Amino acid sequence: MKGKRVNFIKLLILIPSIVIINVESCPKNCLCYLDNIPRSVVCSNQGLDEFPEKLSDLVEYLDLSNNNLHYLPDDIGRLIELKYINLSRNQLTGLPAVIGDLWKLEKIDLSDNLISDVAEEISAIECLPNLRLLYLGKNPMNSLDDLMNIALKALDVSECAITQLNNDSLIGFPELISLNLDGNPLTSIQHIKSAKLKWLDLSNCMLNLLHPNTFDNVPELEQLRMANNPLLVFSTRMETLRHNKLKRLDVTGCNLDRPGVHGLPSLTHAKFSKNVIRFLPDRIFSKNKMLTHLYLNENALSRLNASSFAGLPKLEVLDLSGNIIENLPETLLNDNIYLRIFNLSYNDIKSIPKTFPNSAIVFDLSSNLITNIPTDILINMPRIKNFNLSKNRLEFFNSGLSSTSLKTLNLEGNRLVKLTNESFVNLSALTELDLSGNRLTEGINYEVFQHNTNLEKIFLHDNPWRCDCEQLYPTFHYLMQGSKTKSSSLICQSPNNVSGYSWTAACYKLWNLNNEETSSNKNIHGLIIMGVLISFLIFGSCVSIGHTIKTKKRQAALRLREAERAEARERLIHHRRSRQIEESRHEEDNIPRVHPEELIGPPTYEEAVEMPRVVRSLENLDSIISIDNLGQSAQSLDHDAWARKRRMQTRKRIMSKRAKSEDNLDSRRDERTVNSKRNNKNSDRKIRTVNKNSDRLKRNFQEHLEPTCSVDDGFRKAAAARPKTPNNYRRKKRISIKYDGHSSDDEDSDTLRNSTVGARYDVIIDDASVIDLPREPRSGTYRPSIVTPPPSSPELISSPEPYEGTAEQFPISRSEIV
Repeated sequence: MKGKRVNFIKLLILIPSIVIINVESCPKNCLCYLDNIPRSVVCSNQGLDEFPEKLSDLVEYLDLSNNNLHYLPDDIGRLIELKYINLSRNQLTGLPAVIGDLWKLEKIDLSDNLISDVAEEISAIECLPNLRLLYLGKNPMNSLDDLMNIALKALDVSECAITQLNNDSLIGFPELISLNLDGNPLTSIQHIKSAKLKWLDLSNCMLNLLHPNTFDNVPELEQLRMANNPLLVFSTRMETLRHNKLKRLDVTGCNLDRPGVHGLPSLTHAKFSKNVIRFLPDRIFSKNKMLTHLYLNENALSRLNASSFAGLPKLEVLDLSGNIIENLPETLLNDNIYLRIFNLSYNDIKSIPKTFPNSAIVFDLSSNLITNIPTDILINMPRIKNFNLSKNRLEFFNSGLSSTSLKTLNLEGNRLVKLTNESFVNLSALTELDLSGNRLTEGINYEVFQHNTNLEKIFLHDNPWRCDCEQLYPTFHYLMQGSKTKSSSLICQSPNNVSGYSWTAACYKLWNLNNEETSSNKNIHGLIIMGVLISFLIFGSCVSIGHTIKTKKRQAALRLREAERAEARERLIHHRRSRQIEESRHEEDNIPRVHPEELIGPPTYEEAVEMPRVVRSLENLDSIISIDNLGQSAQSLDHDAWARKRRMQTRKRIMSKRAKSEDNLDSRRDERTVNSKRNNKNSDRKIRTVNKNSDRLKRNFQEHLEPTCSVDDGFRKAAAARPKTPNNYRRKKRISIKYDGHSSDDEDSDTLRNSTVGARYDVIIDDASVIDLPREPRSGTYRPSIVTPPPSSPELISSPEPYEGTAEQFPISRSEIV
């Protein structure tokens, strides 16, 4: 941490010092850009006689051009960061030896100085390991011998006094790629040698004859410029210049009468402009199959053979402008299927063949003598986009050219007087049309361009327009749509009162009046339309509001009706619930409630119904049966005891069930309600059935008693004669029953069973009436009977209604059983 803190403090101290050094290191009359990349100091055009002092050691770019420096001091050796120094246009005669210490130096410009002897005056460049560019042009040096640098790639010695190049001239530059000798008084080149040289400029020299093997020792040469050597000869009938890798050749202005490039098979660009070539033999370029750009402009060509350009399948640019060609063979360009630009301007061509196959995209026929354009000329040009017919002698253009690819048509500088509707009808892709410099006087009907929907620019300046404002207005209106032309370029020539005025100035009043009327009419129509729209809007709003109100009312009525229905439904439900509650309360008030712990008596009616059915009902018993045979009576009583015990067990089980069932009194009450309703419905039927059964039982019982009367008398007599014993007393006591009106259901059932048994064994039973129970067993479910049968007729106990009688009517005692 302490070390980092110390370094940070040192940095804070160093930054102000660097700023101070930078401020103090900028010399007078110089501009310093030490904060930029590269860090620069510019002192050019200051008339400096001496090297500026106090230059920063950090400078990378130093410009001292166009001054009056005669020498460089040794102090320059401290600028070790220097990469580029410009010393051009000074009075320097050499470089100091310390310049070799600037090991980062990459570019030196010493052009236009007074350096004459490179071997002594600038030999220090030999020590610069990173030097790439060296400019020595416009110096009075006459040789490159003894000048060397192993890293140099580009050397410019243009406009010097070098008169010759030999094998040793370039031996000191093994990495040299580009050499510019333009403007030197070179007369010959003798076997120069450079292993990596690719670009060589020998233009504006005094070269005369080049041998075929001149560049054999420059195997990588690709570009050779020898323009403006008026005495140059590099091809004869016997031999020509040869090189296997040369791609670009420029021999402009060399007074050549023939191309002579068949010794250059790799040639792609050949420029023969401004020579005196008059004739192109057949297939003269057939050995240059890689040729893509061929410039033969400004020669003396007057005639072309049909196969002059045969064997050039890759040709893209062909420039034949500035010649005196009059006719074009129809098959001239058959082999040039990739041609893009074909320039025939500034010739003497008067007509074009109807079938002239041409794959060019740009076809320039400007500045010729063409008076007529064939209708089908563009049919065989499927790729054409730019067709230039300017400065010809066309007077009419109603030929109806047809092309789906043409975008630019230039008819400037012709003699067109009028255009018809068929002039451009088949040029659907046209975007730019130049009709300037013709003889158009009347406005062009806008229907002429109705099929040119893509038209964006129309040039109509320099035409002698006769300003008939009414007739020109449709044309002007069409031209101003989308700014197809500038209004200032439309100038009137007649009548005299508006000559020199623009269309807008000459027709201002009339067009503005029409515009005002039109605008007022438009305003009126607009107001009418707006009023209609507003009316429709108001009507629609009213209808919409009315519909909305009706809808809301309807919805409110529906909601009110639903609320009323819901309220009525609730009232009905409440009424039903209240009625049910009242009925249940009424039934509960009429039904005695007994606590489950008090239910120790006989079963309820419902429980009795669920129990096993007895043999006979107690109501069928009209009298008590006396048993004659005590053995049989005792046996019957034992049987009854056993049956009673079984019933007690059954009763205990029922009592346990009853205790469980009483936990849900509401459900039992509902069941009683349903049963009572059902019983009420069937009460009449039951009463009738009971009456019928009672009558039948009476008759059967009387018939049964009649044959046993004698037996009863004998039984009484025998009983009276026997003495009383304890066992006999107990037996009699056991079967002697007295009905006092408080017997239970079980006791009544036993009596009935005993009487039945006595009857079966000829037991005499006195006449006795069956006692009707004054109440129901102690289950709490007693209900008084609504039907009262006569007292003399015994009834079955199948009906829940008891018979209203007294115990005195049925006196039964043990003494009556003998």
